[in-house]
Amino acid sequence: MTRRIEKVVIVGRDAAAWLVALGLQRAVGQTGVKVQVVELPSLLQPVDFYPALPSLAGLHALLGVPEAAMLKACRGVPTLGQRFVGWGGEGSSFVHAYDIQRPAIEQIDFLQYWVKARGQGLKIALEDFSLAAAAAKQGRLSDTPAGPDTLAGFQPGYHLDALRYVRFLRGGALAAGVEHRPATLDAIRREGDRITAIVLHDGTEIGADLFVDATGAEAALIGQMPGAEVTSWGEWLGCDRILAASAPVLRPLPAFGQVTALRNGWVGLYPLQDRTALIASYAADGTSDQDVLAEAAAAARVPVSGDVVVSSFEPGIRARPWVGNCVAVGAAAVGLEPLDAVQLQIVQIGLSNLVALWPVEADTMPEAPLYGAAMASHAANLRDFQIAHYRLNRRAGQPFWDRARDAGGPASLQAKLSLFGSCGQVPLYDDESFLAQNWSAVFVGHGLIPKSYNPAVDAVPPQEQMESFQKLLHVIAEEVRAMPTVETWLARRTG
Repeated sequence: MTRRIEKVVIVGRDAAAWLVALGLQRAVGQTGVKVQVVELPSLLQPVDFYPALPSLAGLHALLGVPEAAMLKACRGVPTLGQRFVGWGGEGSSFVHAYDIQRPAIEQIDFLQYWVKARGQGLKIALEDFSLAAAAAKQGRLSDTPAGPDTLAGFQPGYHLDALRYVRFLRGGALAAGVEHRPATLDAIRREGDRITAIVLHDGTEIGADLFVDATGAEAALIGQMPGAEVTSWGEWLGCDRILAASAPVLRPLPAFGQVTALRNGWVGLYPLQDRTALIASYAADGTSDQDVLAEAAAAARVPVSGDVVVSSFEPGIRARPWVGNCVAVGAAAVGLEPLDAVQLQIVQIGLSNLVALWPVEADTMPEAPLYGAAMASHAANLRDFQIAHYRLNRRAGQPFWDRARDAGGPASLQAKLSLFGSCGQVPLYDDESFLAQNWSAVFVGHGLIPKSYNPAVDAVPPQEQMESFQKLLHVIAEEVRAMPTVETWLARRTG
C-alpha cells in the first residue's frame, strides 16, 4: 500500500523558510500533513530588505497575507519598476516598468508602430507610452480598478524591510498551525540519497518524510546530497560581492527603485517608509569594499548611515535541487544577484513547483526530476534577464563592463537578442517570470532597437497611427494625473 507523506520539516531561515512553511501549511497542512520549521539563526541585518516583483501580491493572496497589514508591519513601499542609470554611458537612463497591459493598434503590438515611427524621426521614448513608467516617474500609483476605458489596474511590486517581513510571515505561519523550533544544525543522518534525520546542536534528532532546505546559500542539507553540485554562472554574471547599507528616507517617496552603474558593478536605491535601502553588487577583483561604498554613496547621491554589511556571492544553480527526500528552495537551489527583484521570485517558484509536484509516495518520490527540470527552466530565464543588462551595456573603456559585454551569454539569450534586434519580437520560452513587455523595455532601454517591424503596420494609415499615439499619451497623462502619490496611496491602505 502506498505510504503518504505525514511530516515535512523545513530547515532554514528568513523569508524562504517562512514563505514555504505558510505555503505548505495552506496547501497540504489541511490534509493532515505535519509542517514543522527548524529555524536556524537569521543571517539578516537591520540594513537588509527584500525587493519583490508584482507576482508576490498573487502569492500573498493565495496564502491569506493581507496587503495593508503587511505593508504597515514591514514599512513597505509599493514600486512600479526600476530605473537604470548610466548603464548606457554617462547621462543615460530608462525605466523598466511593471506594466500588465500591452497596448496595441489593430491587434498589433504597439512596439511595432513605435519602431516604424522612430525610423521616421519620432523623438518620443518607448517608455513614455508606458502607464507604469509614467506613474513611477511622477511618484504616483493607481487606485482605479482596470476597466474598458482605463489603462490602470497594474499591480505594483514591493520594497520590504527584511527583518520585519520575516517576523510578519512567522506570525502568520504559526497562527496557521505551523510548528516551530529555533535551533542550530549539527549534522544530518543519511542513508544513500535519503535523509533519515537531522541532528540539532543539543543532540536532538528530528526525522521526517520530506526535508526542505531553505538555508540560503549555505545549502546546509542539499549541499551534502550526492549529485547536487553547483553549476556556476560567473562567466556571464561577474559580480561576486554584495554590500548592504541604509540611507535616509526619501521625500516624496519614489514609486521605483534606482539602479546606477558603478565602475565595477552597480548600486541600487530602494525606498522604504522609514529609510532607503542601498545595495551594491560588484566584482571584488581590483577594488575594495571601502572604495565601493564611497563610490556607491556618491553615485546614489545619498549619505550612508548606520552599519554596512558585506558578503560574498556566487551565481549558479544546483544540478539536482531535489535529491531523495531533500528539496532545495530559494538561494539553496539558485543563486542570482539582487537585480530585477528576483530573490523572492526564486522562493515562490520553488514553492509553487513543490506544491504542484507534491510527492504521492513518501518512499520513492519520482517527482524529483520534474522539479529539477522546472527549476532549471525558470532559473535560466531569470538568469538571461539579468545577463541582458550586462550584455547590452554601453559603458566604454571600463574593464568590468567591457568583460561583461564581451562575455556574450547562453544561446537562449542570444536567440532573444537576435530576433528582437531583427524585428522586435520576443520569443518567450516556457516558465518565464517576465512578460514580453518587460523584455522589450529592457532591450530598448539598453539601446537594442529593432531594425525592422511587422509589415502589417504599413496597412494602418499614417494619420491613424499618429492619432493613436496622441490618444495613448493623452490617456496616460490623464490617468496619472488622477492617481494619488505614494504617501497618499499608503495612507489610504495602512492608516
